[in-house]
Amino acid sequence: MNKYIKVHQPLNVDLRAQKTQTKLYTVIERFYKEGQTFESITVKDLCEQAQVSRATFYRHHEEIIQVVEVQLLRTMQYFSLKFDQTFLTKQNIQQLIIATIQENQLLFQVIFWSRAENIFLDVVSGEILRIALLKEVSFSDNKFIPNYLARMILSLAAEVHQAKKEYTNSQLIDLVQEAAHFSQK
Repeated sequence: MNKYIKVHQPLNVDLRAQKTQTKLYTVIERFYKEGQTFESITVKDLCEQAQVSRATFYRHHEEIIQVVEVQLLRTMQYFSLKFDQTFLTKQNIQQLIIATIQENQLLFQVIFWSRAENIFLDVVSGEILRIALLKEVSFSDNKFIPNYLARMILSLAAEVHQAKKEYTNSQLIDLVQEAAHFSQK
């Protein structure tokens, strides 16, 4: 694995577009917390609540689910920055993934609520493949392995979301390691 190549690639996104995304996503989070169904959200309601014009919305998005997708992409940008700052060991990568899940529990709840799991899988498996290529790691199957890893991350986030108790990062690392150890028996 090439430890010297950085995976973080900063996006040059207009500051106004970032502020618009933040406003739109914040309203989507609020709709989620209020118990509204994702399907009942209209562009008109979203824009009114976010104080964003419909023209601005359609300049950046074709449909509401893309607001969630862009938020996921922003989170992946932050993840890649943290990835570059991490000494790459199996345990450190597990810790980074778990910390990212813990820090973004509300985003994962919105992903499940909006039924954006397939978007998550596409984005995350693509990011896994991109990182592997940059780090000169090869997979025997470039579709199966990244998809499998993305599904494992999504499943872990779902377990954390559905849990009846709060877990610390270290407790989750122990649980993941115990599950991996069990599957190797």
